[in-house]
Amino acid sequence: MFSNLVRKYIEETSASVMTSYTSHNQVADLTSLAVMQDMGRGGESVDLELSTIQDSSFVSNNPVSADYLDFGFGKNQIEEYEVQPGDALSFIASDYGVSVQSIIWANNLTNINTISPGQILRIPPVTGVIHKVKKGDTIGSIAKKYGVAPDKILAFNDRKEGQPLDIDEELIVPNGQIKSTFIAPSGNANAKRFSYLPDSGDYFKVPTQGRISQWLHGRNGIDIAAPCGTNIYAPADAVVAIADSSGYNGGFGIFTKLIHPNAPGGIQAESVLAHLSKLLVKTGDSVKKGDLIAKMGSTGRSTGCHLHWEVHGFKHPLVK
Repeated sequence: MFSNLVRKYIEETSASVMTSYTSHNQVADLTSLAVMQDMGRGGESVDLELSTIQDSSFVSNNPVSADYLDFGFGKNQIEEYEVQPGDALSFIASDYGVSVQSIIWANNLTNINTISPGQILRIPPVTGVIHKVKKGDTIGSIAKKYGVAPDKILAFNDRKEGQPLDIDEELIVPNGQIKSTFIAPSGNANAKRFSYLPDSGDYFKVPTQGRISQWLHGRNGIDIAAPCGTNIYAPADAVVAIADSSGYNGGFGIFTKLIHPNAPGGIQAESVLAHLSKLLVKTGDSVKKGDLIAKMGSTGRSTGCHLHWEVHGFKHPLVK
């Protein structure tokens, strides 16, 4: 019951900050849909015409904030994640609700592009730093080192002021910062990785309304954020290959895979639509472009209401 309450709060918080949308009864044309992209510049938003997005566009914006986690309850432990094929740090950080820098610091990474399938990454429970206690450390000295208030460290780690620290003990420093010379790459490595794929022209339509909350990640996927329950439509004529209405499903949660048999050039094309709250189709169904097939949600490995839309066989239609 407690976890359900927290999840409901997260979903309601996510929904409250979304921008207003036009009618959900229409699927937006790629040439006319504009999205609001938060580029992490103090909340400033920028209107982008999708037709102007280039392969060199930056891979993603900053991941969802974990500030909704109250330091007084709901503690999470440091997790371990095994890197999967097609993963990028921005994808992993977004799914866990922490910053890319937090994962870099936790794993002593020097290059954002050096992760490889099978590698085990340590994931902190919130954006910040994992500090291993050394001789002479105090809460005050640790707080000063990472630029945070001592009471935040005490509260998050369930410590009392004056309580002795154990050597090699690991403390979470929420919102802590490490000065480093690391610079994120300016190019979109994922876009370049999938740039060899053919262009689908106007074959696909955007399956929902919202704002792009993360650019290319995973296997040619893009995240579109909107309130839970937002309508999701078939991006093209398809046969429903998978319609899984329960389970974690490798992080996808409730999801569907569509096979597009009449794609341009006879190419076998697929769409994956994940993190849904409700499916309105079942395996084996045939759907037409624009048919209502699901409702947006936050199931699986997700930190807020959004649609993860992957396109297999073609360049992603939202990246030109």
